[in-house]
Amino acid sequence: MKNPIKDIENNKPIEHELSAPIIETLGISKVYRIGSTMVSPVTDVTLQVGYGELVIIFGPSGAGKSTLISMLMGLEKPDVGEVFFKGMSLYNYTDEQRTVIRLKKISYLPQAQYWIDNLGIVDNVALPLLLQGWSKSRARTKAKEYLTKVGISPDLKQSPDQLSSGQQQKVALARALIKDPWIIFADEPTAHLDSKSVDEVAKILVDTAEKQKITIVMVTHDLSFLKLSKKWLFMQDGRLWNIEDKKNPFTDIKQVIDYIDLQKEKERED
Repeated sequence: MKNPIKDIENNKPIEHELSAPIIETLGISKVYRIGSTMVSPVTDVTLQVGYGELVIIFGPSGAGKSTLISMLMGLEKPDVGEVFFKGMSLYNYTDEQRTVIRLKKISYLPQAQYWIDNLGIVDNVALPLLLQGWSKSRARTKAKEYLTKVGISPDLKQSPDQLSSGQQQKVALARALIKDPWIIFADEPTAHLDSKSVDEVAKILVDTAEKQKITIVMVTHDLSFLKLSKKWLFMQDGRLWNIEDKKNPFTDIKQVIDYIDLQKEKERED
């Protein structure tokens, strides 16, 4: 297997890698002590994510999804088990090496965006490349290219926080794509968008996975993504199930839809 540190500048995986997992976990668990109580937000999770897959993870609040994503990104070391990234044990790297991998080849797309207030739209998108040491002119040129790809005019004069929620998420998507990542972790990326913006962002994400072979691991409650993805996983009480797993609480897609509708109803009541 190739070492992510050694081939960090390769923009695309080589052909024989495409059938192998880009991310794999073996029985990972995380345990916290709260007073005299031990809490495990992630328990014995084993999964494989292939190159170019759009993987959906869904489940109730507090299920452990955020903790799982943090471990997959190399931010939080499992207490038990291992995370493999491109065939290498992720936590055998130093903190600095994992930072390099995230800086250059892992993108994160949160539901709430964070912008540098004194930078315009183009420079906010160019920021990942500027942090890598690119020249400002070269980074800005590529930022304009990616803004155009996601349907945002690079000539807009507003700051990002003056845009609509849908426009902001497209700008954030351009920022996630600009460094040609191997993988994008998306946390409820369409949670605050109108239906038109959801469709537009969904199309960009699906096209990105299929055409550019960029892997996307997404936490979402949006059923439209379940229908677009070939691989989705349910998480509850720290455990993760493939929909085809016999131990999965659901036996068919209708039960999933009913479950998500119930969760939305509870959220409205709260």
